[in-house]
Amino acid sequence: MSGLWLLLCLLLLEKPLARPPFFALGNRCGSPRTSICDFVCDCWDCSDESWCGYRKDFFALGTPFTCDFEGSTCGWEDVSTTGYRWAPARASLSTWGAEPPFDHTLGTDLGWFMSTSKQRAKPSAIAQLRSPPMRAAAATCEIRAWYHLWGPGLDKNPWPALTVELSRRNHTVTLWRNPPSSVYAWRELVAYTGRIEGTFQITFTSTQEFSETVQLAIDDVEFRNCGLPRPQNCSMDEYQCQQGGCVAKDRLCDGTKDCRDGEDESHCDLFSFCSFEEDWCGWTVEPGTTFSWARNTSLQVPPSSAQPTRDHSTNSRAGYFVYVSNANLDLQERKAWLVSPTLAANQGRSCHLVLYLHLHGADANSLNIYYRTETGKQLVRVRSGDLGNYWFRETAHFNMAEEFQIVIEGVIGKGHKENIIALDDLILSPGCLKQNGTLSVTSQPDVPSPCSPDQFACDDGNQCISMELVCDFKAECHDGSDELRCGATDFALGPGGWTDVSVGRLQWRAQQSNGSSGSFFSLQEGPGQMLSLARAATPVLGPSGLACALEIDFTTGPQGLLALAIADERLGTHRVVWYTPGNGTTAWERATVPLGSRDRPFQLELLGLEDLRGPHGSLLGIGNVTFVNCNANDSLAQPSGLSCNFETDWCEWFMEQSDGFEWERRANQGWGVDHTTGTGSFLSVDPSAPGTQGLRARLISSLQASPSYDTCLSFWYRMEGPQIGTLNLIVRYAGEPEQVLWTRKGSHGMVWHRGFSTMPQQPGQNYQVIFEALRDGFLGTMALDDITVTPGACRPQKHCSFETDNCGFSISNQQAWERQNGAGGQGPPVDHTLGTPKGHYLFINTSVDALPSGQRAALWSPPAFLPWLRTHCVTFWYYLSSSDARSLSAYVKEGGTQREVLIMSMMQAEAWLYGNFTVTVQDEWQVAFVVEGAGGGPSSYFALDDFEVKEGSCREAGSCNFELGPCGWRKPHGDWYSWDWKDGATPSQSSSPKVDHILGTKAGHYAYVDVAVLGMGRGTARLASEPLPPTDGACLHFYYHMDFLGQSSEAELRVLLSGQEGERTVWHAVGHQSRGWMNQSLFVSSLTNFQIVLEATSGAWPSSETIAVDDISYTAGAGCDKPQGSQEEGSSSAEDSVAGLVAGIVCSILFGLVAAISTIYCLKKQKASGARMPEETASIQGFDNIAFRDDRVMIPQLPIDRETE
Repeated sequence: MSGLWLLLCLLLLEKPLARPPFFALGNRCGSPRTSICDFVCDCWDCSDESWCGYRKDFFALGTPFTCDFEGSTCGWEDVSTTGYRWAPARASLSTWGAEPPFDHTLGTDLGWFMSTSKQRAKPSAIAQLRSPPMRAAAATCEIRAWYHLWGPGLDKNPWPALTVELSRRNHTVTLWRNPPSSVYAWRELVAYTGRIEGTFQITFTSTQEFSETVQLAIDDVEFRNCGLPRPQNCSMDEYQCQQGGCVAKDRLCDGTKDCRDGEDESHCDLFSFCSFEEDWCGWTVEPGTTFSWARNTSLQVPPSSAQPTRDHSTNSRAGYFVYVSNANLDLQERKAWLVSPTLAANQGRSCHLVLYLHLHGADANSLNIYYRTETGKQLVRVRSGDLGNYWFRETAHFNMAEEFQIVIEGVIGKGHKENIIALDDLILSPGCLKQNGTLSVTSQPDVPSPCSPDQFACDDGNQCISMELVCDFKAECHDGSDELRCGATDFALGPGGWTDVSVGRLQWRAQQSNGSSGSFFSLQEGPGQMLSLARAATPVLGPSGLACALEIDFTTGPQGLLALAIADERLGTHRVVWYTPGNGTTAWERATVPLGSRDRPFQLELLGLEDLRGPHGSLLGIGNVTFVNCNANDSLAQPSGLSCNFETDWCEWFMEQSDGFEWERRANQGWGVDHTTGTGSFLSVDPSAPGTQGLRARLISSLQASPSYDTCLSFWYRMEGPQIGTLNLIVRYAGEPEQVLWTRKGSHGMVWHRGFSTMPQQPGQNYQVIFEALRDGFLGTMALDDITVTPGACRPQKHCSFETDNCGFSISNQQAWERQNGAGGQGPPVDHTLGTPKGHYLFINTSVDALPSGQRAALWSPPAFLPWLRTHCVTFWYYLSSSDARSLSAYVKEGGTQREVLIMSMMQAEAWLYGNFTVTVQDEWQVAFVVEGAGGGPSSYFALDDFEVKEGSCREAGSCNFELGPCGWRKPHGDWYSWDWKDGATPSQSSSPKVDHILGTKAGHYAYVDVAVLGMGRGTARLASEPLPPTDGACLHFYYHMDFLGQSSEAELRVLLSGQEGERTVWHAVGHQSRGWMNQSLFVSSLTNFQIVLEATSGAWPSSETIAVDDISYTAGAGCDKPQGSQEEGSSSAEDSVAGLVAGIVCSILFGLVAAISTIYCLKKQKASGARMPEETASIQGFDNIAFRDDRVMIPQLPIDRETE
């Protein structure tokens, strides 16, 4: 049976699917139906939980109950009744910026998620995604999922676009509703089911208004801590449930059924319960307060995003609770008191109160629990902040010698509207004895504040400041009290502004100094019912400066976990920016966490986890927290400008806030060397790094003063990988929109290139420079190094894609050359650089009205290119409408003289075509492109894109030796990965040829594909020549390298001809071919314009090797003599490949046996003769007959490109 499952897995993994297969892994051990989908694994392989809205089978025994929608919907079913529906979907780079650019599981365009359709219906439509029936959820059950909202109606829809609902017994309650947000990112939702007995289902519901289009995606649905406890041994201070599980004795009779059959709540006659289902149970509303508690159900409470959608007692909409709320925005802080009957504490038993609190919607709300006697009142417990949309367990203990009352105070913070604080299930322990008498208490009015409601009162009582100035990292109060409780503290005087917002069985508490141990922030047992991390939050902070960082002294203990998260209220995001697990010791450490520039309001959260009942107890702690350089108005102490080589630090460059895609400073490791020394450090980003979810990584400079003269910013960059995105250089002046000065997209090889741009002049204005890496590609890396600024304007760009501007190209005779994109109307529908309508190019209308016959229009490149090695190759891509034929001329202007260097008849192919010419110069020079009018029709035009100047002579069309780049060979637009190019000396992720073919040295370059990287995605990479004219006979000659010796690789290299009539394969090679470079000659013919395509595929089992190609030579109209034995050696059929593979495996086994026997024999002989001295061993060397092939070495003259290293 296991063999069949393995075969099924192999079939699924063999080929990426256009749509995930819908299959179910059934119950394979015959568990009863009552045990299926109950979040508990009863089968050995957990197959009874494999089609339950989550997957938990033997393929992933270590994973939680999660559905990632990769290959399965896990039983989720679309139950919509209109055309607005849920369906599996995949991201696409073609819709980057308009739809989810990647899934949440993989963070790439290969992953799957569930998405709503674009269908509209009047007046609205509802799409519902429903789980299979589930059974018996524990009180600790959490539903977590990631959702993505987008569309033009996102900010306009008054109703939640997404809700999570629970249905059982013909009743439905809402567990969660999406908060308002305009963030284009994956966001996490957390919903709580409460204790559920019997069968239930979960539904994701999306509401689509006809006039406001909002789309939605869901991914990574997780059910956490939902299973009821299993049989286990309990400790002395725990209660043993009859059907398994342990309950702490202080959690008996607390209103939550923890045992499977609820027996922990069955013998509670001595407890005083108040569920508010019938009345107030003797609790009274205190008159004279600014607000008043009310009793109601969720069916009757006015709709609000913060209101409870159910009570706690019955977990239904019809259940009663008490609440206090404000319907409108109110600047005044208002309070309401709920008072218990008069009580006396039984000295022999514990007197404590258990209640369930709903505190959601605003951080300014709080619940305070006091006891009061005839002589006054005392604060016992405080809860504040946004705890989440659920009922959370709270306790308060009272050890009193006199009669008292419990006062529960609900405080609605000022400046917020539609806020609600709710209470349910107030439970008094048997040690709290109700008394018949009443207390004689005197109300003491609150001391009025000297400040207005929107102001903060400084501690000295003599100063009022705006609330927006509190915790902005700059003291405004004379006594500094506005920054005193903002999170920077040594905990000697308390938590220092950190507020515990835990809802589980751990909580943060400040421990005061007791001798040499000092004061610190640590974890203690908490009253909550959830099994979650302890959380503590700062007040609202900001704005912060670029260099802002947090320094923290901490110890995690042997097995603790400590993390820091940033919650941005404006963006609605919450992201962990730093974490550290236990290090096995109790040593104290210090960490510095960059926070960067952030707008107000944002908050910091400390997250902690530790086993307090373990052998080590509570060891995790925080001793000191400090904010460094966080004042947004402070200038940096020693500004060093923009120049930096990143050898020792970041200089004055900083990371802008992001969603987890960030620049990192790295030393030489694996993927290439730095540019400065070859052994130093540089900055890089990796879009495929685990956990990466952001859209862009931005490196931003400190504020710079704009000089009164031109300056040139230069830098060295590297962009490699089969699917790498975009790198932008941006300048931002204060109060002005950002301006893109320079951009590159896609792979440029594993070599360093020089980029530069003249900085715009705006004297008197400060500016910042930004390097932005867009995550519109997911495989590869980008790197930066050696940023410098020099006086004077930059030399002309030797490469221009026209994406940011016209690169200094000038127009003569006022001809109508324009820079436009594919959406401009007349002109190519897409550019050549990006292959999309958003890409830009230069365009001229050549109709007879715009450019009469015989009239010439010239386009001049910027002056002036330097001669360097005197021979240069000018390359460009052009697009010609098919209305009529014409020619293109090119001129070179050098030292005041002008000469024609190119005249060509342009092919009419309704496609971008490649052109080049070689120029030899002695002085500074520039190029002019001249188009002559030929009586073109109304839709005639000519377009130019991707102009580039390289040193050295041009290669013939279709030919390339890859020493200066890929020539006219490019990745064709489409759903392919790209080839890269590199030299033999540069290390790559997989082993690659150590030398190229043409030079035979490590300095030589070649094109290559990493087969292992291909196996991570689509499995295919393409490299296409420039379009070539029809031919009845041409010769294609190239060298290739496929060294997979010792590996069972099915990687394949194909040569295809692609044209209007389709594609056909003219040659292929599969698996291992040779340890060195092989050559191949092919006869090529085509009746129409065509391209030669090199296609590399990984096969079913990718190996960690590379496929490489070098020295491509295409000769039109020439005979093609096949080199002796080359094609037979390099080409192979599928049958030959399989036979060779089997033979290779057999030979490998035999060779291994012979080697083992030989090794044993040699070891015995060495032992008998004694070991040689090191000098003797080093002197005895032999030839490697595989690698030693020729005794001739040719050292050709290397062309040097001064902007490529």
